[in-house]
Amino acid sequence: MTMPQLTFELPDTVVVTGASPGLGHELCSLLVEAGVATVGVDLAAAQDKPRRARGVPSRRGDVAGEATWEKVVARLRYSGAKRIGLVTSAAILDVGTILEATPAIMSRALNVNIVGTALAIKFLLP
Repeated sequence: MTMPQLTFELPDTVVVTGASPGLGHELCSLLVEAGVATVGVDLAAAQDKPRRARGVPSRRGDVAGEATWEKVVARLRYSGAKRIGLVTSAAILDVGTILEATPAIMSRALNVNIVGTALAIKFLLP
């Protein structure tokens, strides 16, 4: 019995949210090592000076803001990338009970975790 093989190609460029700290930063580094261009999106400035020196762009901005995504799309158009991937690793996790949650805390989490992901998909759809 022959086992089917699953193969795939990485996209030309991958947009990664939450790209400055944590998981998003590590994913950008791994993608760059695999020869994939990345565009990191985060409120914080890019942490990795060597990565910036290799021409890995980052876009400082709020994932829940349409202006951020307009700039990301403009950068992608300028780069000429044909196959674009998306990793939405930006996330907010506030630890506490519902009794401690304020509307501001809830809004921030919803904006990053849900609105930011939805806008990324909306703006990057072909």
